[in-house]
Amino acid sequence: MSYINPRIDHAAIRDALARTRRVLIRDFFEPPVVEALADALATVDWSLLYRDEKGDKRLTGDALRALTPEERMRISADINQLASRTYQFSFYSHPIVHTAQRGESDLLSRFVRWMADEEFLAAMRSLSGLQDIDRVYAQGTMYARGSFLKEHNDEVQVENRRLAYVINLTRSWRPDWGGLLHFDDGAGNVLETFFPHFNSLSLFLVPQNHFVSYVAPFAQSERLAITGWLIAS
Repeated sequence: MSYINPRIDHAAIRDALARTRRVLIRDFFEPPVVEALADALATVDWSLLYRDEKGDKRLTGDALRALTPEERMRISADINQLASRTYQFSFYSHPIVHTAQRGESDLLSRFVRWMADEEFLAAMRSLSGLQDIDRVYAQGTMYARGSFLKEHNDEVQVENRRLAYVINLTRSWRPDWGGLLHFDDGAGNVLETFFPHFNSLSLFLVPQNHFVSYVAPFAQSERLAITGWLIAS
């Protein structure tokens, strides 16, 4: 069984990516594949990712459950205070690439091992026209009420990130809940917005300014995805 929808027009996607540096592909996976992924991601134990004055932080599910309400409020206040001054993010993560590397047999780990193999990487080369892609990084992400990701461009010194991707696995979402992927020009103008349609794949070239808008307190769901980068050695 092929995981990827065979009806996708690779040439049209390559052209769109070359013209605008980003593309949103609807109905990317075959229906049984995306349904299984969404079900699996909805049951994982999430960690909270954010930054403090010393750098990136991860609070595991056990650590989060051990917090008192007062401690949670203090962490939230610290997150927002830092966000008022500099780059910041606050969302939930599941480190699929690490469970896959450990050889775990759950569905998500098996899926990420498939992503690291030639079938998926060859498809990404075909869709992007970037022939040097040979590695993938993947994590599960959940944007719940209060989650956000401030403007950045994904470029880092230690990795040759060529493409960023988002596999959207949220069955029901509304634009007024936030959690939308926005692309901007660094001068206050939003150039394009991608809605997290179920079974869509967002692809965009790195570096490129983008951010994920704040998820409103009245949101009635969580925005689930598998996200990461396609990397050249």
